[in-house]
Amino acid sequence: MRCVYFVSIGLLLINAFFAEAQERFEIGMFGGSAGYLGDLNKSDIFSKEPNPAFGVVGRYNFSNHFAVKVALLSGRLSGKDSHYPDRAFRNFSTTTPLKEITTQLEWHLWPLTEPRFRHQFKASFSPFLFVGFGLALTNPKADLENMLIEKPQFVQGAAIDRTANFNSVNGVVPFGLGLKYRFHPQWTLALEAGVRITFSDYLDGISFAGNPDKTDRYTFSGLIIVYCFKKPPFGFKIRNPTKCDFVQE
Repeated sequence: MRCVYFVSIGLLLINAFFAEAQERFEIGMFGGSAGYLGDLNKSDIFSKEPNPAFGVVGRYNFSNHFAVKVALLSGRLSGKDSHYPDRAFRNFSTTTPLKEITTQLEWHLWPLTEPRFRHQFKASFSPFLFVGFGLALTNPKADLENMLIEKPQFVQGAAIDRTANFNSVNGVVPFGLGLKYRFHPQWTLALEAGVRITFSDYLDGISFAGNPDKTDRYTFSGLIIVYCFKKPPFGFKIRNPTKCDFVQE
């Protein structure tokens, strides 16, 4: 009898948790660009070769100002020396597919509109910052064979990089900023830009032939549109409306 009692309480708590979670859970799509910031790109912010990127995101809003987002993104990184006159003699190039999974903490500077009744809804926006951690999967194809002027340090560096063993999966630290716009009680649009700090200098397959003292970086920038689930499962009703919960009159 006691066992049945504890099982029943446990099921009620689990059910209530998922009811609450669904009220705060968002899922959506990302579309934008991935930018290479490695050895063949001079800038630490802007890429000379942004490439299309896409992905899926899920977000849990656990307060008015804080949310946790999980994102699975896919794109491509590429760069070449020919973009820069002072590096054109080296004539290196690289390209790699990129897949990333990250967990990010978001901080909204202002809470988005949360009216108690649907007819009271007004569109609202808020800037936000984010930081997190994750993993990046790459498979670089570096072209180090076509130097126009063979300088010893680059010839030696290229020889090392051709035979180097490196991981295809590496840790990343994403951080950046954005702007969210809630244009519908259950739909939110976000524009965001973020840099990824990595722990490898071989995301692009190049290290000693470039700058071995600096790890590679890259960016993801674009638009995210998400849908917020309103109705909890199993007929539960939340007395105190949470984010995206609108009580009918």
